[in-house]
Amino acid sequence: MDETDNRQGLLYGALAKAQGGMVNPPKNREVQVRSEKGSYTFAYATLDSILDIIRPRLSENGLSYTQTLERNGEVMVMCLRLYHSGGGMVSSCMPLEWGRISKMQEMGSLISYARRYQIAAFFGLAAEEDDDGNSGDGNHRETRDRTPPQSKGPDARSEYKRIKDEMTAAKSATDLADIILRNKDALLMVKKASEVGYSDLMAHKDKLVEGFANE
Repeated sequence: MDETDNRQGLLYGALAKAQGGMVNPPKNREVQVRSEKGSYTFAYATLDSILDIIRPRLSENGLSYTQTLERNGEVMVMCLRLYHSGGGMVSSCMPLEWGRISKMQEMGSLISYARRYQIAAFFGLAAEEDDDGNSGDGNHRETRDRTPPQSKGPDARSEYKRIKDEMTAAKSATDLADIILRNKDALLMVKKASEVGYSDLMAHKDKLVEGFANE
C-alpha cells in the first residue's frame, strides 16, 4: 500500500467512526407549500441543527470540511471537501441552478439550501421529509419553526450524577476538559435546575484538576 492509499484509508476509517456517532438531526422547520394543484406541508432540519450534529463527531476523529462556491466551466458548483489530520482528502461537488436567480436574497437562499442538502447527503443524514427546493417552480411557501415533540429525556438530577461519575473516572486533566465540553448542554440543564448542584460539579472539577496538577 502506497502513502496515498494509506492516507485515504485513515480518512475513511475516521469517517466511519464519525458517522457512527452521528444521529439524524431534529426536523425543526416546517414549510407549507401552496400551488395551483393544492397545498402540502413538510418538515426539514435547518443548516445550524445539522452542523450541531456533525461538527463534534468530525472534530473527535481528526476530520474537518470546507464548502466553497466555485465555477466549473459555465456552471457554478458547491464543492464539499473533507480533510483528515493524516493528510487524506475526499471531495464532492453539486451544480447550482442560477438561471432563475434575480435577487441577492434568492442567491443566499439557494446557497444555504445547497449547503444543507449537500452536507446531509454527504454524511448520510436524513434531514428532511421532502424536497423544499420547490420555490423555483413558482409555488408559494410559508415557513415556520416547528415545535419539537416533548420527550422523556434525562432529568437534571440524573445528569448531575452521570457527569459527576464521569469526572471522577477521568484519568487526566485532558479527559476532564473533554467531559466538560461534551456535556455543556447537560451542565446548562443542571445549572437551570439547581445552582447548588452546578456549583458542586464545578468545585468537584476544580478539585480534580488540582489533583492532576500535583501528580
